[in-house]
Amino acid sequence: MIQKLSEDASRNLDARTWQNAVQMVPDQIESATTSQTVNCIMPLGGLPGNLAMFCTGAVSGSHRPTLAKSIGSYLGKFGKPTAFNCLILDQSDTAEIHLYLTCLNVTEGRKSEKFSISSTQLSATLNLSNKQTQATITKVFGSFPATSDQPFYLRMLN
Repeated sequence: MIQKLSEDASRNLDARTWQNAVQMVPDQIESATTSQTVNCIMPLGGLPGNLAMFCTGAVSGSHRPTLAKSIGSYLGKFGKPTAFNCLILDQSDTAEIHLYLTCLNVTEGRKSEKFSISSTQLSATLNLSNKQTQATITKVFGSFPATSDQPFYLRMLN
């Protein structure tokens, strides 16, 4: 899925491309889309951590704090990230894949500590026990090995 999304680098920040890719995945058990814009005041140093919380908002379980810390640390390297997409695949349960796609856009206000954060998040759960679903996923996205014994796969493009 990541490989498919990364084929055209000029569209890495196009939220519609990412949303369409997630929506192409067949037989979703459940899916939800939420959009929100938050105006906040915070020091610049707090921005990466707050953005990470947006990305992990739908993630449940004990992995969330670790994942948020990793995303925040990654974003901290870029100073003031203005737009990015974050796709999290969670396969803690071998029978399901949970997808969390967050597309964020950050606008700085007139004062350096004022930010407007627009977020669209699509979450979905896929049932892998269905052989037809597995075959369709392979047809659409190709085959790939397991990402290792870690329950989350995370790659961010800025």
